[in-house]
Amino acid sequence: MRLVIAAGGTGGHLFPALALALALKEAGARPLAAGHITPQLRREFEAAGIPWVDLPAVRLPRRKAGYLWLPFRLIWAWLAAAFLLARRRPAAVIGMGGYASAAPAAAARCLGIRLYFCEQNLLPGKVTRFFSRWSEAVFTAFPESSGYLQSKRVLNFGNPLRPSLKPVDRKAARRELGLDEGRFTLLVLGGSQGAHRINLKVLEALPGLNREQVQFIHLTGPADHPAVEAAYRTGGWSAFTAPFQSAMEVPYSAADLVLCRAGATTIAELIRFGKPALLIPLPSAAEDHQRLNARWLAERKAARVIEEGDLTGKNLAEEVSGLAGAPDRLAAMAAAAGGLARPDPARSIGAYLLGELGGKSTSEKTSA
Repeated sequence: MRLVIAAGGTGGHLFPALALALALKEAGARPLAAGHITPQLRREFEAAGIPWVDLPAVRLPRRKAGYLWLPFRLIWAWLAAAFLLARRRPAAVIGMGGYASAAPAAAARCLGIRLYFCEQNLLPGKVTRFFSRWSEAVFTAFPESSGYLQSKRVLNFGNPLRPSLKPVDRKAARRELGLDEGRFTLLVLGGSQGAHRINLKVLEALPGLNREQVQFIHLTGPADHPAVEAAYRTGGWSAFTAPFQSAMEVPYSAADLVLCRAGATTIAELIRFGKPALLIPLPSAAEDHQRLNARWLAERKAARVIEEGDLTGKNLAEEVSGLAGAPDRLAAMAAAAGGLARPDPARSIGAYLLGELGGKSTSEKTSA
């Protein structure tokens, strides 16, 4: 069974797409991913053996002059998607949300191909909301998302995560990263491109932290890595730094506390690994969706939220020091996060799709 997964943009859309593609492939389907992607993230699909087809993706222009060309760009994106679908004739198209899935979704509707959406955020994106009325089903990560959608079926299976994202031994993970096995460990991350403001505030917080108490795993993004690495080295800190990390099971397993944005995939990973977090929602996120994600986790006692405008080196150092000295509080936050976990969302979504579309997994065929 051929299926097209339409995705693009950042890791928040693409890693769930990869997870779903792997689950479908394992079940005997033939998934094809299509959309717009960076070379860094495309290598993740290639390494996993998931074929990728580039499609043009159109965002709304920021300047008025851009609207002159918008109709032509939209037509071109639709034609490219329609040509791909007409040639491949998939049983269904699964949009992962975001602007990159708009043209494939529109083409699927025009060609009579069944359409599904997988929405990662509590507040579904505009593309998901618009196409939900024509979707056979929308798979959500948050139960509250159903109130924003018009699909005849909204199924809350959770956010698909790659099968490799499973906890490993904490001490072994720290040894692998060259860190002290017994020291309090803060994981700092800002998504696949990093978060410049978080990086700056962490460096500003260093004078207020005890280097004998705290060590760091800091995934900086490509732009800030040299400066962040130099700051830890010259300050004599125990730290592992990298611009990007694919095997996230090691950093998460090694960490006692996570300082991060509140993208949907990050939220799902915190839940999967049962990690307490300090969440800094991205203020410029579309429709402020990260703040809703962050509040949802904070209301369940698994995280604390610091608004970016309130974030300083001083209060960040106080937050980290306070939690480092309160193991019982950290343990309660970790238990709250882990209690929200859903059983393997990628496989659940894949099984539902193949069941509805008439496919069978490899195990089902064997037992039959």
